[in-house]
Amino acid sequence: MTGKIALVGGNEFRKNCEPLDRALLAQFEKRPRIRILPTAARENPCLAAENGIRYFQKLDAKAEAVNILNRSDAQNPVLISLLEEADLFYFAGGNPIHLLEVFLDSPAWDEVVRLWHRGRALVGSSAGAMILGEKMWNPGKGWREGLGVIPGLAVIPHHAALAARWDVHKMLHSLPATFTLAGIDEATALVGPPWQVLGAGKVTLYRSGQISSSPHVFKRGQEVIFSNS
Repeated sequence: MTGKIALVGGNEFRKNCEPLDRALLAQFEKRPRIRILPTAARENPCLAAENGIRYFQKLDAKAEAVNILNRSDAQNPVLISLLEEADLFYFAGGNPIHLLEVFLDSPAWDEVVRLWHRGRALVGSSAGAMILGEKMWNPGKGWREGLGVIPGLAVIPHHAALAARWDVHKMLHSLPATFTLAGIDEATALVGPPWQVLGAGKVTLYRSGQISSSPHVFKRGQEVIFSNS
């Protein structure tokens, strides 16, 4: 049985995310062992990891970093063995292309997927959320394959800001007709299955086969149903 997935719109490890993360942690019978993967924060992954560890300490949860930072690390048996200790994997934000290229077709990702299929939870914020979809947007270059944890889904993080900067209609036109594009606000998460919204903002769903239709907007506590779930 696969574990929960949480797609966070960004701004992780900050005070306005606390209600979201408290609600997420409450879904576990006991406090989960959190393993932060700061890979996407390639300019300063140590700082990202430290921020996450301190943040979860305030929430009475224990977090540690697994510093898989490059392609070589993603094939390192010692680092990969640390993943076994996790109840919840947290992929922090940063550079989504770097994050994807480190984990795609790697032994580390194979281990994460194996453990997810045994019930461990996957959380991705911003870049971390983007890579979990079947498709991932690369601004200026278009769509590329994501890690495909959620088939038929692509993610726009920081939705309130990026929806204006990125051309959503162009993105939809170049997606297969069966896809859903999920715009997730900061400090907000799409969590499931079953899918619901947690946090302060909104989740906006665009259907690639219904470009002329208005998107569907969901708020905290609302159930979210999309055709590929």
